[in-house]
Amino acid sequence: MGDHLTHDRSIREHEQEVTVVPTREQPGSVDPATWRVVPGDGNDDAKEGGTWAITGGDGDENALYLEVLDAERPREVAELIVETMTGRARRSRLEGALAEVERERLRRQAEDDVLDPSNPHLVEVAKLAALVERVGEVGRELNRDRFHTGREELDEHLYERLTQVAATSVAWMESILARNAQNARNIAFPRDLGDPYDARDA
Repeated sequence: MGDHLTHDRSIREHEQEVTVVPTREQPGSVDPATWRVVPGDGNDDAKEGGTWAITGGDGDENALYLEVLDAERPREVAELIVETMTGRARRSRLEGALAEVERERLRRQAEDDVLDPSNPHLVEVAKLAALVERVGEVGRELNRDRFHTGREELDEHLYERLTQVAATSVAWMESILARNAQNARNIAFPRDLGDPYDARDA
C-alpha cells in the first residue's frame, strides 16, 4: 500500500514539473502521434540531467513545446509522457475503427444472411469474390478521386471502402471459427452418442 501511494505521489510530482509552453496551439489540438522527446533549450549536448522537452506537430515549426523542469530524470519523465499519450491515441483510433467495422458487419449480415461471408456453408470462392470486390472498390476510389477531390473527401471515401474490406475479412474469419467450432463438437460428441449440450437430445 505504501509503495502504491509513493508511486502515485511521484507521478503527481512529475506532472507538476512539466511546464507547458505551446508555440502556436494547445496540446489537445496536436496529434500525439507526432510527439517526440528532444533536448531542451540549453541542452545542446543532450545530457541526461539537462533540460528535456516534448515537441509535436507536422510542420518544420513545432506546434507544441513542453519542457520538463527540475525533475530528477527529466528525459525519462518526457519519454513516459510521450509513451502514455501516443499509446492512448493509438488505442482510441483502434477502438473507433473496430467499432465502425462492427457496425458494418451487423448491417451487411442483416441485409443478406445467406450470402454473407460469415456463413460457414458458403463456398470459399464466393467469399474471396466478395473480398476482392471490396478491395477493387478501394482502387476505384483512388483512381477516381486522386485528381478531382481534396484530401479530406478522399479520406472519407477511402475510410468507408476500407471499412467494408475489413468487415468482409472479419466475416470470413467468423465462418472459419464457426466451422472449426462445429468440427470440435463433432469430434468430442459423435452423433451416435449425442451432444449433452444440445437441448434436442435432452
